[in-house]
Amino acid sequence: MKSRSIATAFLGTIMLILAASAGQSAEPRIGADEAYRRTAAGELMLIDIRSPQEWQRSGIPRGSVPISMHLPGGKEAFKKAILAAAKGDMERPIALICAVGGRSRWAQRYLSKAGFTNVQDVTEGMFGRGKHQPGWLDRGLPVDPCPNC
Repeated sequence: MKSRSIATAFLGTIMLILAASAGQSAEPRIGADEAYRRTAAGELMLIDIRSPQEWQRSGIPRGSVPISMHLPGGKEAFKKAILAAAKGDMERPIALICAVGGRSRWAQRYLSKAGFTNVQDVTEGMFGRGKHQPGWLDRGLPVDPCPNC
């Protein structure tokens, strides 16, 4: 009987820990539709980190800021460009989008380690990641031509 009480208490503790951490991700993610809604509402700065050649082919998400992660000067130049776009505010809500979510996830981790505190990854990217994450374009979200590409 005593061992059953200990096991029940242990399982209860595990369930409380899991419930408390539900929805809390070390790497916040956001869907393309939510990123568009929040960008349009002025709640979020959306940054398209793809290359200028990619921007030319598909356009950039409406309301986004095109800052390629492939800048001359590497990671440091990329970080400085993001910081300039955020007007020096490392707490500003930012979402990063790339083609399918790989580069944006890397950039999110890099910027978080560099001190940015509110960076989200648009995991499905512009082109999607399968049936449940169709991407910006397949969702029919608006795009604009890339300025100065």
